[in-house]
Amino acid sequence: MTEKTVFLKVEEQNLACSMGSGSLEVLATPAVVALMEYAASSLADELLGDSELTTVGTMISIEHTSPTPVGAEVTATARLAGQEGRLFHFEVSAADNKGEIAHGTHTRVSVKAKSFQKKADAKFNKYQYVLFDLDGTISRSAEGIRASLEYAIKQLDVPMPNLDDYTVYIGPPLIDTFKNIVGLDDERAEIGSQLYRSYYNKRGKLLNHAYDGVRELLEALRRKNCKLAVCTSKYEPFAKEIIEILDLTEYFDAVCGSNIDGSRKDKKDLIPYAVEALGGSFDRDKERTVMIGDTYFDARGAKECGVDFIGVEYGYGTTEAMRGEGASVFAKTPAEIEGLLS
Repeated sequence: MTEKTVFLKVEEQNLACSMGSGSLEVLATPAVVALMEYAASSLADELLGDSELTTVGTMISIEHTSPTPVGAEVTATARLAGQEGRLFHFEVSAADNKGEIAHGTHTRVSVKAKSFQKKADAKFNKYQYVLFDLDGTISRSAEGIRASLEYAIKQLDVPMPNLDDYTVYIGPPLIDTFKNIVGLDDERAEIGSQLYRSYYNKRGKLLNHAYDGVRELLEALRRKNCKLAVCTSKYEPFAKEIIEILDLTEYFDAVCGSNIDGSRKDKKDLIPYAVEALGGSFDRDKERTVMIGDTYFDARGAKECGVDFIGVEYGYGTTEAMRGEGASVFAKTPAEIEGLLS
């Protein structure tokens, strides 16, 4: 087949569109131009006969020779004028029941479909590396965290602080919570951390639930070929187990957390670690990286690392605290995050 014909009934207002950008010269109704381009692209795909390949337009030159009124039934035809490997040259024309209304030439080139899509996504997505905090951003985890803290504090036989305000202990590194909230020295804080992990590993982690809309957000970002990572101060093996419990493992390219000795607990250390885990270079890819979180620890880490930050209002932190660390972009729901990433 060296010719393709397609049909369209023009239903939009009769407006002419004049454009010129080097490789594009058009004076035609947009609907007619699109129809001729569709004829050329579909013929090229048929000629290729290879599902791994697709064609993209490289040059189009069309002259509109007659007005196209609303309601006109237009026929567009593409004829193969020549082929050089993966490069196709077409003559294109369009006509209604009164005769020709446009004609011109169109050149298309075939590319590897998957690699082209990845390159297109990389070009038009503002961010390639998207890092998510865990507690309060992906997971509703307060119940399990509080139960684990209460267990550890009771085992240490020290006064129980008021744990009603989740913002003071969800977000910061665990050992800092025992030192700053419970008032323990370094040695006792380490013992408290071990007790916490023991209880959390048995019971606390089972009390995690994904926020509504998170799965749909992750699916959308995967379709855009973004690289996704969990970036949390939580002990890394726990973080991986929680993602499995939430049934979200398939969406993340990496799950990054702290070490058992408490190192790599701050976001300023975790963010570069996560980008490298995703296959990027932190120094090179800062502008393509964004941190998403719900506390000032997340906002501060992003600021210290020089990467963009999106704060979520549905988590355990406060917008006031995040604004104090320079945050200015916020999402009320997981669904809003995708638009803010564009």
